[in-house]
Amino acid sequence: MHGFWNRLKAGWYHKGLGYSTFAKVAVPLILEKAGKAKTFLDVGAGCGTLSIPIAKAGKKVTAMDPSVAMIYYLKEDIKKIGLKRVTPVLSAWGGVKLQPHDVILCANVPQLLKSNRPFLDEAASLAKKALFFIESADPSADKFYYKELYPLLFNKQLEGRTDYLQTYAMLHDMGIFANVEIIEYDFDQPFDDMAEALMFWKEYMGIVTEEHDAKLEGFLRTKLVKKGKILLAKFHKKAAVIWWKKG
Repeated sequence: MHGFWNRLKAGWYHKGLGYSTFAKVAVPLILEKAGKAKTFLDVGAGCGTLSIPIAKAGKKVTAMDPSVAMIYYLKEDIKKIGLKRVTPVLSAWGGVKLQPHDVILCANVPQLLKSNRPFLDEAASLAKKALFFIESADPSADKFYYKELYPLLFNKQLEGRTDYLQTYAMLHDMGIFANVEIIEYDFDQPFDDMAEALMFWKEYMGIVTEEHDAKLEGFLRTKLVKKGKILLAKFHKKAAVIWWKKG
């Protein structure tokens, strides 16, 4: 996972947080269900999408991520706002010894959540009070217009995706009958100009030549919305918050 989040992608993700309602929707739900929990371990915390607002609410957060670029942005942000309650940890899951926390949180990290019984077992053993897993709630959902772009650029269909039901079923098999809350949020991506947008899609789709530039730019001109001085790719998402309390 740390190889996926290079400095370029991490920078775009961090830039997009200013146009995202994910934390505004997810954090109040997490805090409500977590009750009097005081310590949180955010696994795959990225640049602090959830860690920072949870810490601002008075909780102590260990924010763990394997990406050097993501941890860089996290450290910069907590330094900028003077937030003392977040402890960044640069590590993949299993890379460092972790102390138990009241709450274990893992949001939008498919490498850990999908078909990964060992992670679910280990996370459950580390949580003292509750666990929260957040995953996509719509297997037909599109990502970055890929469903249209793959046929247009590569003459092939995009393979289907799984969603939270796979994780929920695995928890059920483990004897864990978790709660599920479906949330919806916006995660729009801003660009300074069309050149940056082209770079974004080429980076994410693994395009290294210029052979698709004309088609890709023509497509993006039908999708991106002008907002002041920026271009905005608007994305609306559904996710499942899978949670349960230890007891």
